[in-house]
Amino acid sequence: MERENEKNIEKLIPSIEAIVFMHGVPVKETRLAEILDETLENIQKAIENLKIEYENRNSGLSILHTDKEVQIVTNKEQSEIIQKFTKKELEGDLSKAALEVLAIIAYRGPITKSDIETIRGVNCSFSLRNLLLRGLISKKPHPTDFRTQIYAITPDFYRFLGISDKEELPDYKKLVGDYRIDAILRGEQEDKKMSNSKSII
Repeated sequence: MERENEKNIEKLIPSIEAIVFMHGVPVKETRLAEILDETLENIQKAIENLKIEYENRNSGLSILHTDKEVQIVTNKEQSEIIQKFTKKELEGDLSKAALEVLAIIAYRGPITKSDIETIRGVNCSFSLRNLLLRGLISKKPHPTDFRTQIYAITPDFYRFLGISDKEELPDYKKLVGDYRIDAILRGEQEDKKMSNSKSII
């Protein structure tokens, strides 16, 4: 029985790694237990095993496990090169990924990080940080969910493009209500509703 439980814990490791990487911010142990339908004890053991794996493989990343939360962070030994990279990113032109995120916020904002990632299909933490540091977007608490942040464009964005209003963006009226994006977001919202109803049951 114990051996079987150890195998279950090993199977949890890649799932936890994928969820934490995609989320980009600390994830609560209890949330992982809920999503993966596992005991809190097994989740904690899997996180610790994942942490050891990262340490043993001499990775540029590490697992930060504190206050009943877990996240993937850059290894402190790499802080100098990360600072250098970040500085270059801020001084240079915006990357394709950052421009995509900026476009989503411009056309669909105010918008949450999870909705941006639902549209793009990838983690956007670094792009959001880059855009925030450049002053092109702002972040504030969601009006109906204090646990969530929403992102919107700033006056500096308008100056950056040399426009004075959102509607001056190319094909604004067409893209702001694009049914394909609406369908993607509706699908994500339905998944959340289903998840919440299951947890209630």
